[in-house]
Amino acid sequence: MRSIIAAGLMAALMLPSLAAAKDDPVISLAKVTKWEMKYNPDSCQLITAFGKDDDRVVMVLSREQPIDFFDLQLFGKSLGYNGIAVPIELTFGANGQPMKFGGIALTVSGAEKLPVIRMTGVRIDGWHDWKDPAKVPQVTPQQEAAVTAITFKKPGGKRYRLETGSMGAPLAAMRACTTDLVKAWGYDPAVLESLSRPPLPIGSPGKWLRSNDFPDKSLLQGHNGLVRFRLDVDASGQPVGCTVLYRTNPDEFADLSCKLVLQRAHFTPALDASGEPVKSYYITNIRWVAGGEW
Repeated sequence: MRSIIAAGLMAALMLPSLAAAKDDPVISLAKVTKWEMKYNPDSCQLITAFGKDDDRVVMVLSREQPIDFFDLQLFGKSLGYNGIAVPIELTFGANGQPMKFGGIALTVSGAEKLPVIRMTGVRIDGWHDWKDPAKVPQVTPQQEAAVTAITFKKPGGKRYRLETGSMGAPLAAMRACTTDLVKAWGYDPAVLESLSRPPLPIGSPGKWLRSNDFPDKSLLQGHNGLVRFRLDVDASGQPVGCTVLYRTNPDEFADLSCKLVLQRAHFTPALDASGEPVKSYYITNIRWVAGGEW
C-alpha cells in the first residue's frame, strides 16, 4: 500500500487537554546553556540545552514565517527510540494544562545517534479550534513571558520539566528573525501581516499528488518521507517557485514533491488590506507513506 498525504502547516493534530496524573513524578532539568539564535536561509531556530549526562536534553524551536506556531524538537538519550509516531504530552508554564500533540515521529539523528522527538504546529497557548481558521488568536508577549518551563512526557516514559526561564525575550528575538526572513524572500512583512485573505488552494491539496506518483525504488525499499516546502504564489494565484524547508531521506521525495506540486497546484491569490491581489506564499507538508502508518 502506498499513500501520499498533503496537509497545511496549521493542520497539525492536537488532541484535547488532559489532566496530569497526580502521582506522576517530574524530573526537573535546569537550563545549562544560553539561548542561541540560528539564522538559516529559510528558518529561524532557538537552541538551548538542559540537564547533564544521560538526562541531557537539547531543545530546538523552529519557525519558517512570522506566526505563533513553531516546530519543537527534543534530542536526548533519555527519550528512547521506537521509530513510530506517538502522541507527546506538553505543558507550557507552571500552571498550564497538559496537551497531547499527535503525528509525532521519532527518528535517530546526528553523529551520536541521539533519539529525537519532532512536533509540528505547536503553540504555547494550546489553541486548536480549527472551525474558523480565519480567526486564529494571536499569542501575546505577556503570554510568552509567563512561560518559564516546558514539561513533556512520551507514552510510557518519564515526565521531564525543562526550566527555560521566561520565554519572553527568546520568542521576541525569534519574531524579529522571521520578519527579516520574509524580507530576504522578497516580501514586505507589513503587507503580509495585513492581508485580508491568504492564498487559498483551489481544490484539495490532498489531490496535488497521487498514489502512482510514489517512486518505485522507495516503494520497493519501504522508504517513507516527510517534506515541508514553501510555494511562492504570484498575484494571479499561480505558484512560481518551490523551496524545500525540511526533508527526510531520501532526497527524491523532496525533488518530486516540488516538481509535481508546481504543475498541479492552483490558488486563489492573496489579497492585501485594500482587497487587491498580491504575491504571497503558502507553506505545507507532504508525507509519503510506503505502507501502513507512519
